[in-house]
Amino acid sequence: MKTTTRDEWRVIVTLKPRTPADLGLTGLSDLAEFIACPVEPITVSVLPRRLGKLSAGMSVPDDVMSSDIDGSYRRRCDEIAAELRYRPQVAEVTVTCTETHSCSHCGLAWEVLAAEHVHDLRQDEFSTAGEPNCCDKAIAEFRTEQGIEVHGEGVVAYRHPDRPGVVLCREHGYPWFAQPLTSDDLPDGGVCAYKRSRLLGECGRDVLAVEAGERV
Repeated sequence: MKTTTRDEWRVIVTLKPRTPADLGLTGLSDLAEFIACPVEPITVSVLPRRLGKLSAGMSVPDDVMSSDIDGSYRRRCDEIAAELRYRPQVAEVTVTCTETHSCSHCGLAWEVLAAEHVHDLRQDEFSTAGEPNCCDKAIAEFRTEQGIEVHGEGVVAYRHPDRPGVVLCREHGYPWFAQPLTSDDLPDGGVCAYKRSRLLGECGRDVLAVEAGERV
């Protein structure tokens, strides 16, 4: 699943100075004959005060001050924009932020398969445009949401391609392009021997639970 984080909230202000005073260039009449204002607009960024900044030298984490950090920064930027929008030297005001998209499963940057690359960079014959390409869990989740069935009818598990005695569940066996198995191939049942990590150990899922209605 794609997750989105937002930070670096700011107000982009486009200025079109009409007089030297708009630039703060005042009090020079005794020294300067003429001050030319810029012809092209000037763009500046206005950053909102941090939510957790209480005073000079004193601050707390933003989540102490608000349970909706994005919303609070957005409202603060909107207040700044409203304050600046109707000033004579201001041509345009825009509130923006930096968005970062990542995968909720693996934490990598969220990237999807473009339509023009389906045949060149696809994971397998089931790949379609819009499919994430970061990890197997994200791919499986996308295909479930899209109603794309990648397991053959009656397939409950897979046999490890290099270790015939090892059975893998549908989640962990499919990415290996292993041999599909039905319940008839497993009269004594079986559990998934996929090793997730040294800490978590083997998956241990009862592969016949698929027939009993478990969704994987």
